[in-house]
Amino acid sequence: MRKIHVITQKEAVREERLVGCTAAVIDVFLATSTIIFLLDRNYEPVHAVLGSEQALELSKLQEAEHLLLGESKGEGLEGFDYPDPCALEYSAERQAAIICSTNGTIAIEKAKEAKKLYISSLVNGHRVAERIHQEQDGSSIVLICSGNDDRFSMEDFIGAGQLADHLANWGSYELSDAAKLARKAYRSSLAERFNELLDSETADLLKRFNFPEAAEFIIRQHEQLDVVPVYKDGMIVKELEQVRNGE
Repeated sequence: MRKIHVITQKEAVREERLVGCTAAVIDVFLATSTIIFLLDRNYEPVHAVLGSEQALELSKLQEAEHLLLGESKGEGLEGFDYPDPCALEYSAERQAAIICSTNGTIAIEKAKEAKKLYISSLVNGHRVAERIHQEQDGSSIVLICSGNDDRFSMEDFIGAGQLADHLANWGSYELSDAAKLARKAYRSSLAERFNELLDSETADLLKRFNFPEAAEFIIRQHEQLDVVPVYKDGMIVKELEQVRNGE
């Protein structure tokens, strides 16, 4: 029986323990949601890097036009677009994107040793869970909450619970204590239409930096996107669609 673990913030990740595991990184407000919307709007591949220096270095190597997004502790970076999914427009031609952030992209970097690494949020968690369930390869499943700059993040924990809930509904999985609590938190938050997430620390931070609609926008898009992002060869791309459960 596959076991589901939840790591409540990126600082608790032990990279060597992810080898052989299936992992999903969650940063609901804001990085993983933005990555998912980038892929949905024809920006591919997406390069998630640790910080602005790495982003600028990679940008210089790009021969084609690309999108450069970033923030640090919630503040925008000079020369970067802010990673606000509300502002992303569809790209007529497939175009690469580079993104750096305080939490989500660092969590992705820490999780890259996993056997398979997915990018998840409330907007696509149902599809990520579906893909993980289809694998049935016996690997442990590690759900990584990015957290909020070395602190617990309510919305990421609930995003992990979304994955745990779908998986537990579809099959026999062993849930860790943290996974059980995350699942319960997700179901409770879903019943309240995720309203408490609008009072989370990260939602308040986005409001202070003049992005008041970002959190509400993501909540409204709960399970509306079918994109399944996967980390491959240092890049994030859309995984090819497989047959869905029950279809």
